[in-house]
Amino acid sequence: MLEYLTVTKDPRTGLVVAIGGTEQAADTLQRTGFVNHPGPRGEYHRLPHGLTDDEQRLKATAASHALLAAGHSVHLDPALNALATPDRDREAALRHLAGLVERASDATSSR
Repeated sequence: MLEYLTVTKDPRTGLVVAIGGTEQAADTLQRTGFVNHPGPRGEYHRLPHGLTDDEQRLKATAASHALLAAGHSVHLDPALNALATPDRDREAALRHLAGLVERASDATSSR
């Protein structure tokens, strides 16, 4: 079992950081857009400054999937998961489905 990693957004700086892991995980992070950065408790990895929120989400998601594929244990902050559906989209989808159900129940034929 490899060391656990966390990919999250630092609330103070707004930067996406990856904490934990091994040298092999560091290599994977670097290949997916993260850069090494010295910190008070040792080196950590972060995404570069200047990325949009969407770019941060895409890079964080890609990095977490690459790490998982390489056998690492990873926790990706759900707010950074580009594959997750935001709640407002979910609510809109549920309203749309409810409308379709109502139309289907009101239908007089299969057409």
